[in-house]
Amino acid sequence: MKTSIFTTVFLLAQLAVWGQEATTQIAKATEFTIPVSPAFDLLAVSPSQITRPSNIREFKVDWSFRSWRLKPNIAIQAQPIWELAYNRPDLGKYRHASKLMKTLSTLDLSAGTIEDADQSRRASLAAKLNLFRQHDPLEEVGLFAKMDSVYRKRQDATLVNMAMVRLKRDAATDKQALARYDNSLDSLQGIYDREASMQKERIQTVAQQYILDHWNAAHLDIACGKLYAYENAALDSLNLRAAGSAVWVNGSLPVGKRLMLNGTVRFMKQVAQDSFSTRINTTSGGIGMRYGSPKFTFFVEFVFSKFKSDTSFSFEEMPELNMAQLNNFSTSYGGDWRINRNVLLSYGVRLDHSDGYKVKNIIPVAGVSCMMR
Repeated sequence: MKTSIFTTVFLLAQLAVWGQEATTQIAKATEFTIPVSPAFDLLAVSPSQITRPSNIREFKVDWSFRSWRLKPNIAIQAQPIWELAYNRPDLGKYRHASKLMKTLSTLDLSAGTIEDADQSRRASLAAKLNLFRQHDPLEEVGLFAKMDSVYRKRQDATLVNMAMVRLKRDAATDKQALARYDNSLDSLQGIYDREASMQKERIQTVAQQYILDHWNAAHLDIACGKLYAYENAALDSLNLRAAGSAVWVNGSLPVGKRLMLNGTVRFMKQVAQDSFSTRINTTSGGIGMRYGSPKFTFFVEFVFSKFKSDTSFSFEEMPELNMAQLNNFSTSYGGDWRINRNVLLSYGVRLDHSDGYKVKNIIPVAGVSCMMR
């Protein structure tokens, strides 16, 4: 009898823990998109020139492909404050944190490296902070509360029935009675397991509906970073050709259920390691529109840039020093496909235009972003 009581208490405790952990894991997976890392955004190797602002709470890896050749175009991304302070099965600590700490928990660090067509290399380090998000699923206390309450009541009742059957079975001596009680326990265990499986599906349904309703929610991100351009001096060495720093802002606004407007403003300073140590200041801005849903989106973007140098310097003559791959006027077209909640495939074509708005360069780009859950 003591064994049965102990088993019942243990199962009740496990039920509470499972319900909390399952709900928490689903809630943490309700990011509205999987954006490209700020390091790749700074290197301008993603299909979209205007990154969708968002907030991820997982380690992430990005790959970028600008040709069919295998190149080391990779970026890694993580949120250290979230991981160290708030990535817990219980969301209570995050929900009771101050607004400042919730903002700091979105601090995002990333690093990336790519190889250009001329075998030169570029690298970047970036940090991003989410200043505003219209919806935060981790703060939606009532999102899963009602279904959790109903679920726990049902499972508690099943566990109580199982405990009563076990008590009767322990007191029984007749073989037929023992067999009946064993069948009853098997039946109740089946009910318990099916209800747990159905609860997972219900949580997934609510989470998916939440994303569907808010996929184009308003966000505002601010980021800063460092860039470096190298050339291969030998098989085992690199020469620094240019270095720079940048700060930029990305924002988005919803328009109905299907449209999103997004924009960016960026300031960059760079020093080219030429005979004059040329300093180049760049100001760029862009606006874009996305149409779609959480699973598919299609975008069109327009980006303008202005360059200022302290010497007679031209990126036309030394394109390898244009670390952010900017142009006076560029347009981009493409889209993305969220294959599942962990993987996003993006694709696009960038067109660089001359002063007369004629197309002077066409760059097809594809990328893969993978959440390492």
